[in-house]
Amino acid sequence: MIFSVLIFLIFVLILITAIKSIKINKKQIKISLTNINNYNIGKRNKTKEFVKENININDKCYSLSSENSNIKFIHLIITRFLIEMGINDFDTKIYTEDFIKNGIRVLKRYLLPSLESQSCKDFTWILMLGDKANENYVKSLINLKDYSFKSEIVYQKDLKNYITENYNDLDILITTRIDYDDCIYYDAVNDVRKQIDINKPIFLHGYNKGVYYFEAEDKYYDYYDTFNYKGVMSIFISLILNLKKVNDTITVYDLGDHTYIKKTLLKKYKSFGIDELNYDPTLFEASSQKFIYVRQNYSGSLDYTRRIPRISRPINFNLSAFYGK
Repeated sequence: MIFSVLIFLIFVLILITAIKSIKINKKQIKISLTNINNYNIGKRNKTKEFVKENININDKCYSLSSENSNIKFIHLIITRFLIEMGINDFDTKIYTEDFIKNGIRVLKRYLLPSLESQSCKDFTWILMLGDKANENYVKSLINLKDYSFKSEIVYQKDLKNYITENYNDLDILITTRIDYDDCIYYDAVNDVRKQIDINKPIFLHGYNKGVYYFEAEDKYYDYYDTFNYKGVMSIFISLILNLKKVNDTITVYDLGDHTYIKKTLLKKYKSFGIDELNYDPTLFEASSQKFIYVRQNYSGSLDYTRRIPRISRPINFNLSAFYGK
């Protein structure tokens, strides 16, 4: 009897010891897993921070030369929208609901992503509205907070006052025009910055070579070919104005239609208080395809299908490279 009780007690003692051992092992395992999880979380956090830093690093702006490093400048990229053109058919269309909604769709699908992809985002995008436009209605269709660059909506009649009131202490004023149905390649803002020169009172920069994109066909055509290699038109035209040497605050839109901007500038530069220029004040690049001109319903005053370049053939276009990817 005593012997049986003794064996039972020994068995219970062994069982209790085993249970304690299992608990300790579970605790050790839990601690180990916690450490591993903490390590992985820390690793993931570091990865996120690293990626975020890379994004900031990749958002590079061309550094001005030491000669120009202290100058104050602003780059305004201006897109006209719902502005009457003096064309009866077109002016009748632009204030219809269909035109406005389609215009905002095109702007959000093509232009704004190309601005968002800019390697340098040191600019302010201005949506310039015609006098009859409803700013609140336009704002209801586009959320400017969705984009990382600065933006404003300004009426055409208020543009000059907007510039003088907000940027009256500048050395250099850069204004660039781009329409709502255009896209620009990823390093265009940097290209303009490279042209800043405190010794030049005026300078004009733009691109002659790009592509047509026809939405209905989902095909690209060589834009330059359609103008017989003359490079008549230009997109992303930038006027770089030295406010210390020019007696007026003008924008690129003050030089008229984009097909005549170069001629207009050369004709009227003396009216800015500039006697002579010892350099060519224009630089329109045609080395590679730098822009996309989107053809869609309401493009111009005519149905866009009548303006397809029938003499041209569709081309292959590297869209990823265009966006810097």
